[in-house]
Amino acid sequence: MIAARPARYSRLLTFVLAIAACASFSRAAMAQNWQAIPANINISFEYVPPESPQLQGVYQRVKARQVLEEYQHFLAPIRLPHPLKLRAAQCGVVNAAYSLSDRSLTICYELVDWLEKEAPQTVTTDGFITRQAAITGGLIGVMLHETGHMLFDMFDVPVFGREEDAADETASFFALQFNKEVELTLIRGIVYQWAVQKDPAASAPMSVYSDEHGTASQRMYNSLCLAYGGDPQTFQGFVDKGYLPKNRAASCAPEFALVKYAFETTIFPFVDADLMARVKQTQWLTPEEMK
Repeated sequence: MIAARPARYSRLLTFVLAIAACASFSRAAMAQNWQAIPANINISFEYVPPESPQLQGVYQRVKARQVLEEYQHFLAPIRLPHPLKLRAAQCGVVNAAYSLSDRSLTICYELVDWLEKEAPQTVTTDGFITRQAAITGGLIGVMLHETGHMLFDMFDVPVFGREEDAADETASFFALQFNKEVELTLIRGIVYQWAVQKDPAASAPMSVYSDEHGTASQRMYNSLCLAYGGDPQTFQGFVDKGYLPKNRAASCAPEFALVKYAFETTIFPFVDADLMARVKQTQWLTPEEMK
């Protein structure tokens, strides 16, 4: 969500780069090699202690996992034309937002709390996702989405259609820029958070569809489609198991190609290719987070 363009979640969570925070995050288990990537000098960060006692644990876990520090390094290849402030804070709502007014990207502790509560205790009954991957992938997906808004603003990217759809596409595109294990973790987490949300009931008034965001189901299938279109070999199982209908899967390769072309045309000229190659080779998640 963009704070300067007011939009409230009509459902508990409307979106989905951060590197994850969850109940079982362990500082000792965290991958260390991300620190070899230089931090983006145009990015600063802060962890704002929450007032609510119920969010103290989330605050401690996010801070101990160095979510914002790792994100600062993850964005190193992008030559931002303006300073960006990363923030983790109590927001009073389940949310994450990029603000046009002060160019800040905020992760709300309430969002992490929601992800932890909605994640399966161990693994979903169909084996689609584990608890760790649901929290990890879900949070990263949210931050990738907000990163999309940030890039559109920083680089004055013209967007046809709804910006929320474009930000979703950016999140899925970024999620495919890693090794296969990380790709699967991120896409599963993005998809799972939409799957656990409820679309408006058939009896709901038409006004519920006036929101600038698509329905949870639409966003879920769009994410599945871009994943399959960008890497059909890795995500063929999603089609085989019926998660992505075959009639939609047939159009996913050209859909991904459009997003790829848009990124290469508008954002890639501002990316340090050598640093990007190093980022792709870095293991940003721990083995536990990719289970």
